[in-house]
Amino acid sequence: MGQTVLITGASGGLGAEFAGIFAAEGFDLVLTARQTDKMEKLASRLHEKYPVKITVLFSDLSRPDGAKILYEEISERGILIDQLVNNAGAGKAGRTIDISPEILNDLINLNMVSVTMLCRLIGADMERQGYGKILNISSSAALFPDPWFNVYGPSKSFVLALTEAMRGELAGSGVTVTALCPGPIRTGWAENAGKAYPVIAADPRKIARIGYRAMQRGALKVLPTFSTKAGIFFLSLLPDPLKVAVGSCWQRAMIRKEKKNAPAQGNER
Repeated sequence: MGQTVLITGASGGLGAEFAGIFAAEGFDLVLTARQTDKMEKLASRLHEKYPVKITVLFSDLSRPDGAKILYEEISERGILIDQLVNNAGAGKAGRTIDISPEILNDLINLNMVSVTMLCRLIGADMERQGYGKILNISSSAALFPDPWFNVYGPSKSFVLALTEAMRGELAGSGVTVTALCPGPIRTGWAENAGKAYPVIAADPRKIARIGYRAMQRGALKVLPTFSTKAGIFFLSLLPDPLKVAVGSCWQRAMIRKEKKNAPAQGNER
């Protein structure tokens, strides 16, 4: 019997790349995001290449009860999730005190609350069956100060810490939890967040492949590119106030002025 993977934020970007990789490996897919039309098109393309079952589900994980609603729908359909890719996430360039409370609330729900609840609900099922793998998409922003991007960096720090905590809690259960911490990636995500792409932005297919392999071997934390590793090492040598200053200069340089007042976008990286 084949395995089934749930991929959140599967309407494009990194989530769509994960979908292609898992389908090629013979996994049945449960794809979820807010943009069902894009997921249906993706499912159609994958069906033409791979003999796997693909289920497309709408979900709004920026709602505080979004993860619970999604889990209940999966359970009602009798689908057992063997692997989970918590990919859905969003950011919004700007100072925390300038972002609307409603947008901040949505970002917190999407980036932290829903990730936690899916880990909780699906992780418990995995433990009962004695097997499972969870991949949480964190960010290199989890590892250094992230001014001018409000709750994004702190939320990804939470995702990394949650991964490490659950890894210890689930030791010996047959369930592994992995955090992927990429730097900038060439998807539509950054533009939607109001940021430009730096020249070091990585190919999303490459990042997804690295994340998939790390997940399958049960790694704990993965920095997928040399530039990310080098940047983190360089920042680790600096005193804390200088880390903050460097992070502030970097993020301010990346803000797209024409996108400054755009709403936050999510459900794909």
